[in-house]
Amino acid sequence: MQNNKKITNLKNNLPLGGMIEIAKRTGLTSRTIDNIFKGKKCRMNNKMKVITEAEKIISEYKTVTEG
Repeated sequence: MQNNKKITNLKNNLPLGGMIEIAKRTGLTSRTIDNIFKGKKCRMNNKMKVITEAEKIISEYKTVTEG
């Protein structure tokens, strides 16, 4: 259950265009990424890719907007 909250929190903190950027960086389709954010079943490897890239994008966004 905590994983779903983390993923939802990541999705809510993504900047505009964040999901598209995740798709570019991971090579996954936008549909797959959307399904992961909705909490649907997926491969653990794909979920980890999305979480990792989402965290990087949020961090980069904060650096640019706050710095």
